[in-house]
Amino acid sequence: MERCQLQRLRLLPINQVASIKLKSIGQAENADVQPVFQLMELGLARGVPLAHQRTARELLRLRFDLDQASALDYLLGGVPGGLSELHRDLLRSSPRAAAELLLDILDMRLKADPRNPCSEEPEGPEGA
Repeated sequence: MERCQLQRLRLLPINQVASIKLKSIGQAENADVQPVFQLMELGLARGVPLAHQRTARELLRLRFDLDQASALDYLLGGVPGGLSELHRDLLRSSPRAAAELLLDILDMRLKADPRNPCSEEPEGPEGA
């Protein structure tokens, strides 16, 4: 992932809101991770319940995806109510509630598209 791409993505409203939430609880931002993914990971670490363990696994895939713009697009594609409503909801929420909302969005995305490209395992050498 290019540092320049990550810096541009950090300026998006979703990452700005996530950054505010992280700062509000004294959490230092990781310069190598989009704040939205860092907030979601923090929610997991602080006990936000998941409907499925797959959600945590897919979050890691998104976080480490080399194309972070696509990872963010995957998470936020078709968010019910649109992005501006999501931003408002996140701003009104506590950091834990914001993380839970974002994890719920990822969970809904996975349920809507169970064969999503993020869940495909790379083929091993036996296929060669």
